[in-house]
Amino acid sequence: MPTTIIKIPFDKCIVEKDRRGAALGPDQIEKELKNFFEFEEGLARKTKFLEVKEVSDFEKMHKEAESLAVNEYKKGNLVVGLGGDHSVSYGLMRAFAKVHKKAGLIFIDAHLDCQDDFLPPTHEDILRAAVKEKLFSEIIAIGTRNFTEKEKDFAESHKINFSKEIDYKKIMNLCEKVENIYISLDIDAIDPAFAPGTGWPEPLGLMPQQVMALLEFLKATKKVRGFDIVEVSPPKDVNNITSRLAARLLIELIK
Repeated sequence: MPTTIIKIPFDKCIVEKDRRGAALGPDQIEKELKNFFEFEEGLARKTKFLEVKEVSDFEKMHKEAESLAVNEYKKGNLVVGLGGDHSVSYGLMRAFAKVHKKAGLIFIDAHLDCQDDFLPPTHEDILRAAVKEKLFSEIIAIGTRNFTEKEKDFAESHKINFSKEIDYKKIMNLCEKVENIYISLDIDAIDPAFAPGTGWPEPLGLMPQQVMALLEFLKATKKVRGFDIVEVSPPKDVNNITSRLAARLLIELIK
């Protein structure tokens, strides 16, 4: 399937400036992606890159990302968003929901991101917004291990399955119920020993091999139409291992 990668270099939703850096993630992931032989020798021919230019105005940024993604979805392309903080997924998810009906969301994140009712949402509210706008008929959150009581109550009241581990029985159930799947991967879902380059590292995360196996499983369903990778922060990385891991996971999905 032809792939369109939309880079969204935005991280201003992260209030704590010392935690920022994800705006530099898209360029670094692209650079690492092009360093893999598999990409250079085959995938490059069926992959194109676009970039959101509006990164100052929050609402305009989402609208631009949504418009770009809708156009690419209508062409039948797999659309991949590269963030940026997790708020950038909002426009991408809205675009997905406009084109792909009866859809499910696989939300891979150390946090529930269900804190408040801001619209457009911040990186702390993205899943709450997706739920309240009914963008997906089925949702599973994976790798979730740090959340507030408020977020837990919201998730449980809206029947969102969430856990620290990967429950394949529940994932298979989602896959059977939906016709299209969107995957949102916050790199902090992975243990910081393997992905230190992020603004909100959380201990005791998923292993890269677990996430790789999950992506391979989901790809095999032939229902994955949209994907994003967010919260990769090059300034906080060590020897670019987080950016390279993000690129490696991306290759597994698009090859």
